[in-house]
Amino acid sequence: MINLVEQSLQHLRLGVFNVLPSTSLDYLSPEDFRLLLNGICNINVTTLVTYTTINDESETTVRINQFKKWFWSVLEKFNAVKRQDLVYFWTSCPTLSASEGGFLPQLLVIIRPADDQHLSTANTYISRLYVPLYSSKTILKLKLKYAIKTKMFGF
Repeated sequence: MINLVEQSLQHLRLGVFNVLPSTSLDYLSPEDFRLLLNGICNINVTTLVTYTTINDESETTVRINQFKKWFWSVLEKFNAVKRQDLVYFWTSCPTLSASEGGFLPQLLVIIRPADDQHLSTANTYISRLYVPLYSSKTILKLKLKYAIKTKMFGF
C-alpha cells in the first residue's frame, strides 16, 4: 500500500515544505498537526461566545439581551453533533479553524427583524448567521434545528 501512494506522499511533502520551513513541524505531535489541518471538532459554546460578534438589525433593541441569552442557552443545550452541524451550517466547515488570534473567519450573528415564520439562514462565505428575533426561546431552538436540517445556507 505504501508503494502505491509513496510518490503522491512525496509530492505532498514537497508542497508543504515549499510553503513552510522544513523544521516548522518538528515539535508538533500528530494531534497538533491534525488540529492545524482540521480545526477543533468539539465545539465549546464558551469559546463560540468569545469569538462571535452579534449585530442587531431587528429595529427592536428592547429584547436583544434576552435574545442573546436564549441563543447561547440553546447552543449550550445542543449535543456535540448538533453544535458541529450548526457550525457547518454557519461556516460551511464542521470545525472551527484555529489560529493564533482565535478562529478564522470571525463568526458573526445578525439579528434580523422579529419574525416567527422564517428560518435562520447563513452566508457561509463570510460566516454570518442571520437569525430573526424570535418571540420565544422554544421557537428559536425549533427554527435553528429546522434551518440546520434544511441547510438554508451558501449564498
